[in-house]
Amino acid sequence: MEKRTYAAGEVIYAEGEASQAIYLIKSGKIELIDTYPETGQVVAKAMGAGKVFGEVELIDRKVRSSTAKAAEATKVIIFSHEEILDTLFNHPENSLVMARDVFDRLRQLYSTDSLDAELTKLREEMHETIKKAVVSHESRVVKSHNGMAAIAIPVVLLVAIVIGIRFYLH
Repeated sequence: MEKRTYAAGEVIYAEGEASQAIYLIKSGKIELIDTYPETGQVVAKAMGAGKVFGEVELIDRKVRSSTAKAAEATKVIIFSHEEILDTLFNHPENSLVMARDVFDRLRQLYSTDSLDAELTKLREEMHETIKKAVVSHESRVVKSHNGMAAIAIPVVLLVAIVIGIRFYLH
């Protein structure tokens, strides 16, 4: 177990790095940042004192999927993979803090309330986007019809005059 302090803006670990430890926030606040090719970096989650982060990659033994950065001066306790295994197998009563956070995240992820709320929000956003697209399209159609009418009226009048002259002369 190691105690470490990070200054605001300091990177705790970067996306793509090997997972060697998990972190318990003693004080301060961290941000988990995801990088998307289209939009760049986005703060996916902010966490404060008492929260555990970095555990998923340590468990599945994959590289870090996010960058963890201190949002303000932050103190953390760092547990290595070996310490975690020792705690889980030899002192399971001490692993409750870490397990609680993992299960809380799983509950949020698979909660029907959370999922329904997200789907409702997505439906509302899609409805608004479609509504704006339809209004925009209708506006363009009206403008193009007005433009067509401005061209069509003189053409129709010209055709009527030509037909009138033809009947008059014959």
